[in-house]
Amino acid sequence: MEQSIAIDSTTDLHSAAVVMDSVADAVGRAVRVLADTLTLLGDPIALQHNGSTAEFTVTAGSSANPPWGTDSYGKSFADGEAGYVNLGTDLLQGGFDLAHTLSQFAHGMSRAAVDLDGTEENATAAFF
Repeated sequence: MEQSIAIDSTTDLHSAAVVMDSVADAVGRAVRVLADTLTLLGDPIALQHNGSTAEFTVTAGSSANPPWGTDSYGKSFADGEAGYVNLGTDLLQGGFDLAHTLSQFAHGMSRAAVDLDGTEENATAAFF
């Protein structure tokens, strides 16, 4: 089942870009609040800001006393490919990547609308 999205005017495309950008901001803020909350609770993650609002790199930090402890139960919970640290880092990174992708998509929509406006103006001017 294939669906298509019809945009009747560049005004609609501009409006859709604004909405998409606000969604990107909301997702980015939500993931940032989650990361900040986890950090406050002692989760050893590290965030590196990569320039744009929603662009972060998440890495597993280190803590001498992580919230899950350092005994064998804590280590089996946190360590390894399927451990909390790896999965949590990947999940947060995915959230930041989603926000960044949505933002880029919104900017592309906006640029497309501007380009379409220019193309239409040039084509119209050619007839006069």
